[in-house]
Amino acid sequence: MMRQGVMMLAVLMGLYQAQPAHADRAEAQWSARTLTGVVQMRADRAPDPTYGLVGGLSLAVSYGLSNQLDLGVELLSFVTSEPDFENASLTLSDDTAYSTYTRREGATLFLAGATWRYGVDWVPVLAVSGGAGVRYRDNGAFSPMRFHPVEDHAVRVLDVAALGKAGIERRVNRSLTLGAYSALLMDWSPDAPLMASLSLSLGISYVHYPAAVNRLRASW
Repeated sequence: MMRQGVMMLAVLMGLYQAQPAHADRAEAQWSARTLTGVVQMRADRAPDPTYGLVGGLSLAVSYGLSNQLDLGVELLSFVTSEPDFENASLTLSDDTAYSTYTRREGATLFLAGATWRYGVDWVPVLAVSGGAGVRYRDNGAFSPMRFHPVEDHAVRVLDVAALGKAGIERRVNRSLTLGAYSALLMDWSPDAPLMASLSLSLGISYVHYPAAVNRLRASW
């Protein structure tokens, strides 16, 4: 009797683990992803943009309105490397000199938007979002002498941003999703030049079905 019970339990566990994981409506999803990529930056003192590296972290929560559409919010924070702007100008005593200029930046953004999901176990995703936040710019400096102009002190400015993201997610089971994404972020402020970054990221999501939704699903 006990042996038969153990065998039945093993069969039930196997059937549970073999259930397909579906992208579904009425699911709440908490997500975290790291990102790294390339950023194009501009400086008021330099005629041409330059490129640097960017790295950051995203935390998000979303809710499925249908099998394909999620609405959600995201907290995104990133920092850039300290890129070199060539031929930046510096005016002292009515004389203008040109040198290499550096300035690191970072931002924390609050974004809201929509995600479209297509698939079952392997799920292509496409997302767009927009929002605002705060950008931090450190002391600008001319190298190699590391001269800091008084007017280029560290400052925080308000930003607006737009994000487009595409990727693929693997529904491991009903509660766990892994994903890989590419994203384009445009970050602009009236008080700071445009930043555009292209990044790759890896993410992990926890999927939850509220108790009320489970009862509703059971009655269908």
